[in-house]
Amino acid sequence: MIYYNTTYINNRRYLGNKYNLLGFIRHVVDTECDNIKIVADIFSGTGVVASAFLDKQLITNDNLYSNYICHVAWFSPKRYSYKKIVKYIKEYNSIIVKDDNYVSNNFSDTFFSKENCRKIGYIRENIEELYNTKKINFKERAILITSLLYSMDKIANTCGHYDAYIKNNKSYLEKKLELYVPIKMNNLNINNVCYNMDSNELVKNIKADLVYIDPPYNSRQYCDTYHFLENIARWDKPEVKGI
Repeated sequence: MIYYNTTYINNRRYLGNKYNLLGFIRHVVDTECDNIKIVADIFSGTGVVASAFLDKQLITNDNLYSNYICHVAWFSPKRYSYKKIVKYIKEYNSIIVKDDNYVSNNFSDTFFSKENCRKIGYIRENIEELYNTKKINFKERAILITSLLYSMDKIANTCGHYDAYIKNNKSYLEKKLELYVPIKMNNLNINNVCYNMDSNELVKNIKADLVYIDPPYNSRQYCDTYHFLENIARWDKPEVKGI
């Protein structure tokens, strides 16, 4: 069964995204490296490079929880109900939220309209409630959060990151939040594992045949650029300060 509204791992704006280089990266590995069975991507970002090695055992890592939870959605071999995912996404796309919440109270008419902020806040709270009441498992929670993050990215009033929003831009007010079902990654290795930790500590405890290392290009931390997505993914609802 295929739901009409789908999204792929590369359908997200992200600094340093290597999607256009995947063919080159895979060609180099296949040509120059022998007997590669385990691939570790220790600064995974969106996980797009790891997606080029689905025929291997994957170790992914990122210190942003918003990236880690997407890795779980894309690469974790844990079982989940596709019908359940589609059911909740259809429900989320049909609702109209009139009550304010954490997101609308703090972020309305910045990265998103007030209407979309209300919907984002409602959906994220509902995902957590479903998980806490054991109506969905951790993999299903990850997929629903990933769907929300990717769908937000499609309509965000930004240039792709969240250190600022586009002022005096009214066109974003017309955009409506609509969730997409993440495409299922087939034939995942049962030993795939996803981490959310400091890569300097991680490498002391893993073994791999190939390690892909693509750290930030300067001292700037990506958490500054993607703080809003990190906030939604973690859902700790911290006090918001500043502009």
